[in-house]
Amino acid sequence: MYKRNTDRAPPTKNQCYVNALSAWVSCGGKEPQGVLKGSLLFLICCLPVVSYGPARLTAVYYMGRRCDGFYVTWREAAAFGFGAGGRGAGFKGWAMGLSDCFALLLAAGSGYAILEMSLPLPLRFIYCAVLLLDLIYLFSGIYRYPALAGEPENRVVMLMLRGFLLSVESPLWSFLFFSVQLLWLTACGLTGAGLPLLYPAGAALLSHCAYTQMIKHILPVDNEN
Repeated sequence: MYKRNTDRAPPTKNQCYVNALSAWVSCGGKEPQGVLKGSLLFLICCLPVVSYGPARLTAVYYMGRRCDGFYVTWREAAAFGFGAGGRGAGFKGWAMGLSDCFALLLAAGSGYAILEMSLPLPLRFIYCAVLLLDLIYLFSGIYRYPALAGEPENRVVMLMLRGFLLSVESPLWSFLFFSVQLLWLTACGLTGAGLPLLYPAGAALLSHCAYTQMIKHILPVDNEN
């Protein structure tokens, strides 16, 4: 899978960011039908809203495998994301999705509390800090889900922590990835049908490219075929 490379220095953050966007555009441009299929797969898996976590993991796994040049079917991707037959990530996709839902509710509650005019100033600062941490955690999903797709045997708490630390360690680059994702959402939204048919898989592909490139800045790796 991956091995440490001691023959060269890790790429800079600038190089990682450029490489991630280049890979995203290249992979998406080569397989537009793959983006369409990946989005449909996500929508089908996410029909019960509570399955958001496994559905997102399924989309990231599906698009990541296709981007890396492997053939993968919907059945294989869904089996991995939902942990069918003891394969794949098992309950970890569910746990990550539920943690996202909890963080979203906590962020909404914190934001509402901050708007309360009668709230004492110290509590207002506490709620602001909670809201900031929640938002960072929610965005760290761009790193957490591909980390789980690549290392399903790892502990889910460690993968969550890794994604969170990647977001904190590189706030500028995380914001730039978020900006690209927002632009992609806007572009898909303007087309109407592109929002459900293109955005989910495009975002999953960006997530895969961002993680696989940014992790190289921390740990130089070679892809071992």
